[in-house]
Amino acid sequence: MKKLLLPLLALVLLHVDVRAQSNKSNTGINGPAVDERVELTSIAARLAEYDEYNNDVNKLYVQDIHQYFDKYKDHPLIKYMREIRDANGIGFDAVATMAIHLSPPPSLTPIVKFSADVPDKRWGLATAMKFDTLLRQFYKDSHFDAFFKAHAQLYATAIMHFDSLYRQLDVNWYYKYYGIKPRGSFNIIIALGNGGANYGPKVIFPDGSEKLYAIMGAWKFNRDGSPSFNDRDYLPTLIHEFNHSFVNYLTDENKDKLTASGDIIYQADAKKMSRLAYGDWKTMMSEALVRASVIRYLQTHYQDTTVAEKEMQSQLAVGFVWIKKLVGLLGVYEANRQTYQTLEGFMPRIAEFYTSTAGNINTLISDYAKDLPHVASIEPAIQGDTTVDPGLKQIKVYFDKPLAGKGVSIGYGRSGESHYPSLKFLGYADGNKAILIQLDLKPNTDYEFVLLGLAFKTPDGHPLENYYISFKTRK
Repeated sequence: MKKLLLPLLALVLLHVDVRAQSNKSNTGINGPAVDERVELTSIAARLAEYDEYNNDVNKLYVQDIHQYFDKYKDHPLIKYMREIRDANGIGFDAVATMAIHLSPPPSLTPIVKFSADVPDKRWGLATAMKFDTLLRQFYKDSHFDAFFKAHAQLYATAIMHFDSLYRQLDVNWYYKYYGIKPRGSFNIIIALGNGGANYGPKVIFPDGSEKLYAIMGAWKFNRDGSPSFNDRDYLPTLIHEFNHSFVNYLTDENKDKLTASGDIIYQADAKKMSRLAYGDWKTMMSEALVRASVIRYLQTHYQDTTVAEKEMQSQLAVGFVWIKKLVGLLGVYEANRQTYQTLEGFMPRIAEFYTSTAGNINTLISDYAKDLPHVASIEPAIQGDTTVDPGLKQIKVYFDKPLAGKGVSIGYGRSGESHYPSLKFLGYADGNKAILIQLDLKPNTDYEFVLLGLAFKTPDGHPLENYYISFKTRK
């Protein structure tokens, strides 16, 4: 990427910001924008080797980051971030939450007084204060402002591409649906340093006013390396992140009614929840209510019912096997707004729903599993084999149910890109009950890849349970 400062593009950046703000000025929404604080903290997390900040999908930008910043990997800030990663559980949205609680560079001072719970209880007061001091030093030592200014063209292009998506967001829906209006503004931040991660933090000021954020990563790109934001992939995520500001406090306020059922459901579904980095029932339940609310939004805003159905199937696949029933319950809420003026007032009904769900959770999980397609066998049988012929050129994967036969989704395995074989998808076979994959293998090499349910689905939309294929070739 050429690191040039172009005045014309700087003007475009300004123009897009003003146009976007004026388009929804009566709703209190600002954006989209690229925020230097968010890029700073996400890049620091990358250097500290936080897994969730080391997605390489944004190849050109990631290349620039490492070329510029790798020499600072032993900076005191980066060393400290490695230390607090495990000790404090710092990572994921805790990094983004810290960013929005600081003033713009170069001052980077707290905009609200730090405490044991601000910006987040995972930080703690002493850790947050030390991090802030080291972050200011890193900003100065690395000349971060030079890197940020050099990428003005990329940031301006990202904002322009996001604008059409942003214009589709119905912010007034949040006020109508939840029955409350937050005391503050919505802010959309495009976070190119986040990879594909997205977060919905907020800042609460002493007077009770708020700044709500949807911090959006990027995971699809044009040929020139600029991010591409289409509504089917990104709009549900944008809707999702703003929902958190209306939902998370409801879980906290009703924990006495939700703890028992939440514990039972979480333990039954812990494996899948852990894969999503949800470490307790409170996070799980907040996410479930957010995701169900997103589906309600899609159902009321799209005549094409497949949009909401696709989102429903996605949530079922990642572990929220009760999501369909929860979406139905929220329909009852929407149909009885004279009785339930706010979602807060409907929470006793949601608590009752979870009590019932907890008693039935194992049946829900097993019933859903029966609907999913699974890998039945592989020909030849290479799974787990450590003596695979490196001359093998093709495998055939059989499923226990016919698939829709549309699209392909094969990804890196748990061991990463370095163990991903050179392969080519040749197509479906046997009435869509099998697929053919061409391989180009090397001797004495460990390989792993995964078949994903993103595209491998039954005709009625049930996704393949992700299946990892691992093997080793002989010498």
